[in-house]
Amino acid sequence: LCNASNHFLVGGDTCKECPTFGAAMGKLVGLALGVCVACGLAGWAYSVQSGRQSWREKPCIGPSLRLADRAAVYYVGIGATAKIKILVGFLQMAFVLVSTYSARLPDVLARRVGINEALAFDAWCEAFLRPQCFSYSTRLLVFAFTPIALIASFLLVGIGVRVRRWLVATASRPTCAEAVDTVMRGMFDLTPAGLVLVFCFVPSISASIFRAWSCQAYSVSPPNEPLRQVSYMRQDASVECYTEKHDGITDLALGFIVLWPVGSLVLFTSLLAACYKPLQAKSPNALTRATAFLHREYEKTWYWWEAVELARKLVLTGFVLLIPEKNAFLRLVVATLVCSCYAVVLAVVRPYKRVEDNVLAVATSLALLLLFLGTNWTTIFLGIEERYQGADPADVLGFSSLTGLVNSMIALVGAVLIFFLIGAIFAARRVAKLPTFRLVSTKQLPELTLAHGLKWHLFNSH
Repeated sequence: LCNASNHFLVGGDTCKECPTFGAAMGKLVGLALGVCVACGLAGWAYSVQSGRQSWREKPCIGPSLRLADRAAVYYVGIGATAKIKILVGFLQMAFVLVSTYSARLPDVLARRVGINEALAFDAWCEAFLRPQCFSYSTRLLVFAFTPIALIASFLLVGIGVRVRRWLVATASRPTCAEAVDTVMRGMFDLTPAGLVLVFCFVPSISASIFRAWSCQAYSVSPPNEPLRQVSYMRQDASVECYTEKHDGITDLALGFIVLWPVGSLVLFTSLLAACYKPLQAKSPNALTRATAFLHREYEKTWYWWEAVELARKLVLTGFVLLIPEKNAFLRLVVATLVCSCYAVVLAVVRPYKRVEDNVLAVATSLALLLLFLGTNWTTIFLGIEERYQGADPADVLGFSSLTGLVNSMIALVGAVLIFFLIGAIFAARRVAKLPTFRLVSTKQLPELTLAHGLKWHLFNSH
């Protein structure tokens, strides 16, 4: 710790003065806007010139656009969206082992998990809002409202672009109904980007919110007083748990639970419920196209599976923190049971359209289950060593060293992934040999849709 006030420690031996809140937020907002503007310009340049050869023939930007064309073809062909979502979901839940479950891991594995946790959204925010400089309440407000402001700005940009095009194209006096329709179309234009941001931010933000209840207990012995335990917040060591100040923080966190974990689940569920009739009738409308990120890769029967997946993430990354710290091992037990049930249900229902996506989802679910089981074993191993002097963990677990236990866990997870990879290859080859009509672009069955008022499809083979 730094002796001087309003300073934070860097590199373990250097103290720097804390930035002001305005300066820290200015850097954070500038970085977010810079990334958004860069992505927006790149997307605009590609979409405006899509299918045209003028820019693709220029020496400066042409190679990049041609490479983007090929990447888009491959991306759609392999169905990369579903696979990226599955892998990102796995990482979002695996990265919170230490911070959420107080997992007892070997130093090497703990460092790797810590590096992965540094990729989370709250870790990026803390790079600007140092925990030594700003209170947990201040950081929580930034964690919760920054993504909302980003999503709202996306929607406003979409509305603004649509309104501008509408005003330019409309010669007569616009009606109220036309104005409302234009605003709705503008919202739908960038709704996919908003849903992607919610998908990326919810687990990390929810974990940060629920850490308001994460406390570390210490044994203290004041002069002439008996030994007692005092708990302090892990995220803000200046706040003693179960005091009036801590109660104010938990009250704030309860409001954000309604806004983010509960609100995002309600948002996904309500959007998917609104898509029920158009999807079942195979008559897509503006809403189903705008929310395709939520249901496009699932079978029609299981189009709502994204809400189930979100509920699993919220339980594993956030809600388990409501279990008191003294029962931290119970969090691992609950997580293990949730992973077990989910893996079984996933293997039975197979909600994805593509065979390899179902295999990948089951494989990552089993790998996550094995990861939690391994964390259970390491926690028990270290607990036996620390609490029972002279006891040999090998008498209980069969492993004399923690290294052997960790290596066995890693080997088991690798074997499961290799086994399912081989199974996915054989399953995909078997399905590809079936005599069916398939699209050249995706090698998948075509999704036949009916426009409003139509009842039949016509297939003309010659």
